[in-house]
Amino acid sequence: MKSTSSVKIFPKRKRKACITTLFTIRLSVKKGSGAIFRNGLLALFYLTFFLSNAKSQNLDWPTFRRQVLDNHPLAKQANLYRNQAEAALLRAKGGFDPKAYTDLASKNFNDKQYFQHTEAGLKWPTWLGLELKGTYNYASGQFLNPEANLPSNGQANFGFNWTLGQGLFIDDRRAGLRQARIGLQQGEAERAAALNDLLLEAAKVYWNWVAAENTVRVYSEALRQAELRNAAIRESFLQGERSGMDTLETFIQLQNRLLDVNFAQVDVQNTLLALQVFLWETDNEVVETALIPPSPALLAGEFVPLPPQSLLELAQQATIQHPTLRLYDAKLRSLDVERRLKNEYRKPVFDLNYYLLGNGWQFFPTAGTEGIGVFGQDMKWGLNFSYPLLNRKARGDLQVTQIKIAQTDFELRQKRQDIENKVQQYANELNTLAAQISLYRNVTTNYRTLLDAEIERFNFGESTVFLVNTREQLWLDAQIKFLKLLSEYRKAEAGLQWSAGALAN
Repeated sequence: MKSTSSVKIFPKRKRKACITTLFTIRLSVKKGSGAIFRNGLLALFYLTFFLSNAKSQNLDWPTFRRQVLDNHPLAKQANLYRNQAEAALLRAKGGFDPKAYTDLASKNFNDKQYFQHTEAGLKWPTWLGLELKGTYNYASGQFLNPEANLPSNGQANFGFNWTLGQGLFIDDRRAGLRQARIGLQQGEAERAAALNDLLLEAAKVYWNWVAAENTVRVYSEALRQAELRNAAIRESFLQGERSGMDTLETFIQLQNRLLDVNFAQVDVQNTLLALQVFLWETDNEVVETALIPPSPALLAGEFVPLPPQSLLELAQQATIQHPTLRLYDAKLRSLDVERRLKNEYRKPVFDLNYYLLGNGWQFFPTAGTEGIGVFGQDMKWGLNFSYPLLNRKARGDLQVTQIKIAQTDFELRQKRQDIENKVQQYANELNTLAAQISLYRNVTTNYRTLLDAEIERFNFGESTVFLVNTREQLWLDAQIKFLKLLSEYRKAEAGLQWSAGALAN
């Protein structure tokens, strides 16, 4: 586990070490009865040490978040978006790799060698639409075509193919490379969006689990108080100071507290199973529920409204850095490259090729020519021109791409507005919950004050068990509602960061 926090899930290697140590101690007991007590203490020490190391500290949100980002399968899958984009870029760069080749053609019939043509060379495409080419040709045979006759020691060629019309400024290879480079940013945006969504789901599950465990603690404390009160009332009944109805009243209250604890424990078990889905070890195995540390106290931390300036900064950040908006921006830039390519296809095909011809490996074999005129001797060149008269295919392709750009731009505008609204909605929810928490904290305190006053009256004989139980139930309900508000605040806080695309930052 790569978490920088001090809280760590109980790793598998320590569980194995614990089992090995206990097994060794168990074998050592057979060596002598005098060591039984000492070995038993050692076994207890090791068991206590390892188990306390597993669950001695709380699983706070930063540790849980780091655990999800490091080990969750979906987080690892999100990292593959970047690797996939890098692989696509490598493939696009391959379009400009030099290419060595060899062509051999031979014909033999009726004990006669009609011809044998051999060509070996190297092609090197460049960024300017210029392809450099160097070859060596050799030809022999009794029935060679006159144009295929070469010097006896073969012929070296060096020249180029240059697209001066369609493909001069951009072609499939250059467009693919540009789109692959844009794909790097697109892959990073897809990764950030996936992690952002993953952490939102993880935050909801986490704070539900924290609220459930805190609820169990509240009900457990209420159960302990009910047990103490029931025992005290029973003792008073045995001494003739209380009636049987008071005893029955406290016993019913005790039963209700037991039911509350049981229902709350079921919620903890269910939320713990949901939490387990997000907790994985480095070896791609899910963490066992028994080894998950307890939750922190939900009351920890601040629950304050979001300042207007912070909301403004968060909204501005969302419109610039949100993964979904970056994804649309990359898509638009990729479509713009496609538009340029489609527009290039509207031009006529006009290709020029030129090759110097050598006598064997000797270039410029013709004597008597000087200066630039040497390039007009011992060479071959050619032109290729074509253009469809109506050119409807190229014009149609360009229009289709322009429509895609317009559609994507409309989608981007709508998505940007949706994100701004989401940020505002979560900010409104957060501020409302902060106000409700501040209000209900006072409500809970007031219910506790009433309960303490009712207990004081009961001790002086001025109240009844029923009134005490009623006051306690109201105070207990207020605590549970207060915990739910705290949990909803934390989920709204995570939702606000998610809406701005910053939850995984």
